[in-house]
Formats: sequence, structure tokens, C-alpha cells
Amino acid sequence: MSVDQIASALAVSRVCIRRHLDLLRRDGLVAFDIEHHDRGRPGHRYFLTDKAGLLFPTAYTTFALRVLDQVRVQIGERGVGRVLRGQADDVIRALQTEFAGASFDQKIRRLRGFLNKRGFDVSLQRRQDGSYVLKQRNCPVVAIASSYSQICDEELRTYVESLGVEVVRDCCIAAGARSCDYRVEPPPLRSRRRRRAV
Repeated sequence: MSVDQIASALAVSRVCIRRHLDLLRRDGLVAFDIEHHDRGRPGHRYFLTDKAGLLFPTAYTTFALRVLDQVRVQIGERGVGRVLRGQADDVIRALQTEFAGASFDQKIRRLRGFLNKRGFDVSLQRRQDGSYVLKQRNCPVVAIASSYSQICDEELRTYVESLGVEVVRDCCIAAGARSCDYRVEPPPLRSRRRRRAV
């Protein structure tokens, strides 16, 4: 909508609307397209961003839980495991492609970026021995993982198989912790030397 349309719909002044739109733009909640007319100056058409969409109620969690419940009823616990394993396999393939040719440290940083884009709020701490502590301060699927712990098992498998190293989970949000903490061990020194020599 244009400023005039918003002001008319809300019965407030255009100055007030512009001030609010500037604040919403600053916070990344609205953006605008420039609309050219035959005469006069171009106008702005404002719209909500994807970030603003996250503020509205959604039923994704309920829907996903009901789908998994139906898989369990129709196919059984093994069916749930197969579905979650298949989904994790897709993520592993995507990560392995993204990690191709990268060093261990680069893989870890790319994994953090991948997870942060999906809402996990990840921080990394590199330890003196070359290992990392990967801390997820948010779990976008915690409501589902609370009912289907296989999700957490598949997440761990995803990290192990995509990074190709040992990964240990120390705590988990779905089990009541404040974060999901993973210790990621560096590759053995021998394989790192071999990779450098190639």
C-alpha cells in the first residue's frame, strides 16, 4: 500500500504513517517498491518483509506434529524413523556439497552460517586442541523434538556425517537444557597432513 492508502485506512496523518514506516524499515519489517506514474513523482508501495511474517501466528509446528502422528499411526514407529532419516539425508547431502574442498575450520563456520539462517542462533568457541564447542541457543523444532526425540538423534548424525569428524552432544534443549551443546573434534592429524600433501 501507499502512504496515502495506509493513512486513509487507519485514519491518521500521512506524517505519522511515514514516521512509523521509517521505524519499521529500520528494523527490517517493511520495505518498498518504487512505482512510476505517467505524471508526477514516483510513489512508494510498502510491503511486509519475510522477517515481519515471522511475527504473525503460524501453525507449522502443529501441522508437522500431526503429520508425524499420522505417519506413526499409518506406518508405525519405523515409518517415523524413515521419514526423519530421509529428511536428515537431504540436509547431509546439501552440507557435503557446501563443504566440498573446505578445511575443517571453514566447514565449521559454514555450518554455523547454515544453522543461523534456519534460526538456531549458533555460537562457536574454538578450543586450544583445535576442537570446537558449537552452542545452539535456540531450537526452531523444540516442540516437535519434545515428542519425537529421533529429530535430535538425526541432527547429531547430520553433523557427524557432513563434517566427517567425531561430534558429541553434551546437552539438549528438548531435554530441558538452555542450549544444545556439541563438541566437534578436529580430524585426526594424519588425515590433515594427507590432505595438505594432495
